[in-house]
Amino acid sequence: MTTVATPTIVQLPAFVIHGIGTRTTNADELGVTNARLPQLWASYLHYKGQHPDLSSSDAPTYALYTDYESDATGAYTVVIGQQAEDPSHASESAQRQLEITVPASRYMVFTTPKGPVFETVAQTWGMIWNYFEDASEVRTYTGDFEVYESTANPEQSEVKIYIAIQ
Repeated sequence: MTTVATPTIVQLPAFVIHGIGTRTTNADELGVTNARLPQLWASYLHYKGQHPDLSSSDAPTYALYTDYESDATGAYTVVIGQQAEDPSHASESAQRQLEITVPASRYMVFTTPKGPVFETVAQTWGMIWNYFEDASEVRTYTGDFEVYESTANPEQSEVKIYIAIQ
């Protein structure tokens, strides 16, 4: 298994994303039958492809994990979308999506190794869960997110994962 670069800590202001979402748990995502995230990604990519204002954008795609029931073992909501530049001037396609605020917070930023995006992201989440078992930093479970650059090759991507901390 490859290792993840040493995480950094940043302070970010709140921002808004437009996207589509679902509610799930890590236990469901580990199984084939109940996993909702593969279908959510497929739906988002299809939706994005149907709307030129989204598919022509160089803006990164965000996967926001929010509305945590408790911690990494409880239910949470995932919203996949793009940052809203000015919510008052949202495009027609953005108006039909969820609008959700990514909270202002201190974030610990983990960077996946380069490789097939869905493999490296899943591996890095496993490392993140292990990291926080013994870390001095404490997760807030207020909103964590992944950033996927639009120009990235899905087979050799590097994704940044932001974990909200106290």
